[in-house]
Amino acid sequence: MMAEQNDHYQADILVVDDTPDNLRLLIRILQKQGYKVRPVTNGFSALEAIQSSPPDLILLDIMMPDLDGYELCQQLKAEPQFSQIPIIFLSALEQGINKAKAFEVGGVDYITKPFHVKEVLARVSNQLAVRSLQIKLQENNQKLTEQNVQLHQEIAERRQVEMETRLLLRATQAISKSENFESAIDLILRLICETIEWNLGEAWIPSSDGQVLKCALGRYASDLSFSEFRQTSCQLSFAPGVGMPGRIWLSQQSEWIDDVSTAPEQVFLRSQIAANVGLKAAFGVPILADSQVLAVLIFYRDKNLECQPRLLELVSAVATQLGALIQRKQAEESLRLQQKQTERLLLNILPKPIADRLQKEQKLIADHFDEVSVLFADLVGFTEFSARKTPTQLVEILNGIFCEFDRLSESHGLEKIKTIGDAYMVVGGLPTARGDHAQAIALLALEMQSALTQFNLKIGESFQLRIGMHSGSVVAGIIGISKFSYDLWGDTVNVASRMESNGMPGKIQVTGATYERLKEQFIFEERGMIEVKGKGKMLTYWMIKEL
Repeated sequence: MMAEQNDHYQADILVVDDTPDNLRLLIRILQKQGYKVRPVTNGFSALEAIQSSPPDLILLDIMMPDLDGYELCQQLKAEPQFSQIPIIFLSALEQGINKAKAFEVGGVDYITKPFHVKEVLARVSNQLAVRSLQIKLQENNQKLTEQNVQLHQEIAERRQVEMETRLLLRATQAISKSENFESAIDLILRLICETIEWNLGEAWIPSSDGQVLKCALGRYASDLSFSEFRQTSCQLSFAPGVGMPGRIWLSQQSEWIDDVSTAPEQVFLRSQIAANVGLKAAFGVPILADSQVLAVLIFYRDKNLECQPRLLELVSAVATQLGALIQRKQAEESLRLQQKQTERLLLNILPKPIADRLQKEQKLIADHFDEVSVLFADLVGFTEFSARKTPTQLVEILNGIFCEFDRLSESHGLEKIKTIGDAYMVVGGLPTARGDHAQAIALLALEMQSALTQFNLKIGESFQLRIGMHSGSVVAGIIGISKFSYDLWGDTVNVASRMESNGMPGKIQVTGATYERLKEQFIFEERGMIEVKGKGKMLTYWMIKEL
C-alpha cells in the first residue's frame, strides 16, 4: 500500500461521516486534488470497507450513532494489519479534552468543523507524507536484512525518516494544542531546533502597518552565548527585499546561506556578530496563508553547511501547518467578534436572560410573572414644544431625557420595555423576579421627576411628567419575526397605562394594589374614586415622597 500522491498512484482515502453535506464537501475537496475517495456513513460500514481494502488514510467523524469514531479507532489500532493506517479525526468539538482523547486512542491529527479547504488539504497531505515515510522506513528495514552492503546507508536513511516523521507528528500535535500564534511560534522554534540539532531559531513578523518585519518575542537558543546576536535582532527591522528576512518576505520562497559569518553585508547584515558568536549556516522559510506572508522563520547553526533541500522541505511542511493554524485562529477571532457584536445588539433591545435564551434557538419566548410593577411616564408639553423645534433639535432633547431615564432604570435593576413617542415604559420584577419591585419602581418615579427638573433648568424649558403605576401579574415575551421586541401584556399593563393617562402633570398616580405594597415606605395622598376605562370606579393615590 502506497501513501504518496503521484502521477502513477492515487492515494486511497476513506471518509467516514454520518452527515451527507460533510461527505459531499470532503469528496469534492479531495477528488479535486486527485485523491481516490471512498465515502461511508457509519462505523460498521467503515470496518467492512477497511477489511475489504485498507486505505492509505482515514478521515473519521467522532460523533456517530452505534459505533462512534473513538471506538472505531480503538478497534483498528488493536488489529496489527490496520494499526498503522493514519486516522485524522473530524469534529465540531473544540475542547482540549476531546482533542486529547483523539490522540490517546491513536489519532494522528484533528480537523475542526466547519472545514477550511487549505487546512484539510495541508493536513491530509502531511499525514500522507508521514505515512509514506513510515512505509518507506519499513521497506528500508526489509532491505537491511537482504543487502548488508547497503547497511550504513539504510541506517542513515532510517534515522532521517524517523527524525522527519517525529518532527511532523510532534509539530502537528503541538500546533493543534496551541492557543494562539505566539505560543505556537515558541513551541515550533524549539521543536525544530532540537529535532534537527540547530542552535538558534527566530521568527520575524510584519509590523502593524505592514511596512517592515520585526523580530517576534518567541525564539529558541541552545546556548546563552548567542544572546548578543539575539539582542541585535530585537533592535532591527527589515523592509521587503532587505536582508535575509526581507528577501524571503518579498519572494515568498525559502533561502539558504552556507556561512553567514563570511557573507557580504548586503547578503547578511549581521555577519560580524554572527562570526563573534560562532554562527555559520542559516536558512529561512515563510509562513504563508492565502498568498500572504504571515511570518518568516530563520534558523542558524554553528557549522558551515551546504543547502539541504530535504530539510527545507521538512521545515516548510511545518510552516504550512502553522499557516493553517493562524488562519483558523483568525477565523475563530473574527467569529468571536461577530458573536460579541450580535450579543451587544441583542442586549440593546432585549434583557440579557431573554437574549441568552433567544441565542439558544428558543423560538417562542413567553413567561408569566405573578408579581411585577409597571410604570408609564408621559412627557407633558412636549407636543407643543415639538412644533417650534427642528427635527434634529427635537430628537436631541428627547434622547437626552430618555438616556437619563435609561441610566436611572439600570441603576435600580429595572427593565426598560420601550418608548412610544414621548412616553416611557419600564417594569420591575422581570425577567428576574424580585420582592422589592414596587419600591424600586417608586424610587425610579421620584428620581425621574428630579432628573427632568434638572434638565429643564439646563435647557430653559418647563416639561412635566405624568406618571402612572400599577402592580400585579403580566405575561412577557418576544413578538415578531423581524425587528422583534420584548413586550408585556395583561390587565396590569392596561391599568398602569390608565393611571398615567388619567393622571395629572407633575404627579405620580398609583392604584390601591401598588399603594398597599408601598404605604409603609412612602407618603401618599388619597385622590379618591376615579372612572377608569374598562375597569369602572377605582380608588387611586398620589405618591408624594419617600418616608
